Amino acid sequence: MGLITAAIPFFLLAVLLELTLDRWRGWGLYRLNDALGSLSAGILSRLLGLLRVGLLMLLYIPLYQMLEPTYQSLGIHWSLDNPWHIALAVILYDFCYYWRHRIAHEINIFWAEHLVHHQSEEYNLTTALRQSSDFLPMSWMFYLPLLLVGMPPEVLLTAGAIDLIYQFWVHTQKFPKIRWMEWILVSPSNHRVHHAQNKVYVDRNYGGVLIIWDRLFGTYQEELDDEPCIYGVRKPLNTFDPFAANLQHLKRMWLDALYTKSWKEKLTLWFRATGYRPADAEAAMPVPSSDLDNFQRFDPQISRGVRWYALAQHLVYSAATLALLQYNSLLGFGSSALLVAMMVAGLVLNGRILDGNPRTRYWELGRLAVLAAAIPLMPPLIWAAVAGYCLASATLWWWLVFSDKDDTVTPVSH
Repeated sequence: MGLITAAIPFFLLAVLLELTLDRWRGWGLYRLNDALGSLSAGILSRLLGLLRVGLLMLLYIPLYQMLEPTYQSLGIHWSLDNPWHIALAVILYDFCYYWRHRIAHEINIFWAEHLVHHQSEEYNLTTALRQSSDFLPMSWMFYLPLLLVGMPPEVLLTAGAIDLIYQFWVHTQKFPKIRWMEWILVSPSNHRVHHAQNKVYVDRNYGGVLIIWDRLFGTYQEELDDEPCIYGVRKPLNTFDPFAANLQHLKRMWLDALYTKSWKEKLTLWFRATGYRPADAEAAMPVPSSDLDNFQRFDPQISRGVRWYALAQHLVYSAATLALLQYNSLLGFGSSALLVAMMVAGLVLNGRILDGNPRTRYWELGRLAVLAAAIPLMPPLIWAAVAGYCLASATLWWWLVFSDKDDTVTPVSH
C-alpha cells in the first residue's frame, strides 16, 4: 500500500475533527455541497488512477535503468533507509514541484489540469483532497531532471508522497500565522494566499513544503490583515460534478479553438498565458468573472431530505473506493473498470443532485437500474451488497422525490 493510500483514513479523521469543531464553535467553514464536491473530485482522482499507469514512472524507470551504470561508476547511491537521503530527496522534489506548480498557473494547458484544486469557494481540509484526475497528464516532465542526481524511482515516489501529504494540513483557516514558519515552510497562512482570487494574492506562493522558493524567485505574498481571502477561481465552476470540474478549462479552450477563425490562434491558445482567449471567441462567447466586491458563492438550495440522501450516497462511494483501493490487485482489469465506471457515474449524479438539477430525479433511478443490471458482471462476493444498495437507494429516492411535490430537487438557474 502506498503512503498516500495509507494516509487517506487519517485525512478523513482530520476532516471529521475540523468539521466537528466547525459545528461546535460556529466557524462556518463547511458547506455540505462544497465539501462533497471537493471530496468527490479526490475520489474521482483515486479511482481513475487505478485504470492507468503513471506516465512519469513509465518514462522515468527505463531512463533510470539506462543510466544506472553511470550512477554506479560515479558512486551515486540513494537509500530509503537513510533519513538524510529522504530529506534531500524531498527538498529536490519540492524544487521541481515549485516550477511545475508555477507553470500550472501561468500557461493555459497546464492550468486546465491544475484548476480543479482551486475551484472550491470554501477553504478547509476537504479542499486539500480536491485533486485533479489528470485528464491531461502534463506534470511528469518537471520531475525528469531528478535523473541528473541519480534519484531512484522508489525514492522519487516516496519524496512525492511526503510532499503531497505535508500539503494536506495547510488547507485550514484556523491555524494562525507563525512568523518563523512563514520564512521557511509552506504554512496555512501563506497557502491561504495561494488559494485566494483577490488581485493582490493571485499567482503567489507555489511551494509545496518549502516557501523559500517563492522568496527566492519573487512569487511570495504575505497574508494581509486588511485583505481577507476570497476563495475560488475567477471563472466560477457552478457545479459540484467532479467530472465537469476536470473539464472546465479544457472545454473552454476547445470551444475557443473551434470558434476562432485564426489558425495561429487555434494552435497557440493552448500555450498562451492562463486565461488568454482569442478576441473573436471571447466576443462571441463571453464568460463573466466573479464580482469580488459582491461575491456570491454557488450554493443552490435543495430539500433537507435530498441533502441527506446525497451525503449517504457519498459515504457509500467513499467506503467502496477505500475497499477498491485495498483489493484492486485481486481483481481483473475488466472488473475494476466496471466498478470504477459505476462509481464515477454515481459521483457525477450526486454532484448534479447537489446542483439542484431537476433532471436528476429520473437520472438517479436510471443509474440505479443500470447498476442493478450490471450485478452479474461484478465479483459474486458483492452481489448481495450491491443489490441491497440499489433497492434501498431506489426506495428512498422515490419517497424523497416523487411522493411529495414539495420535497423535490429545486431547479437552480446558472
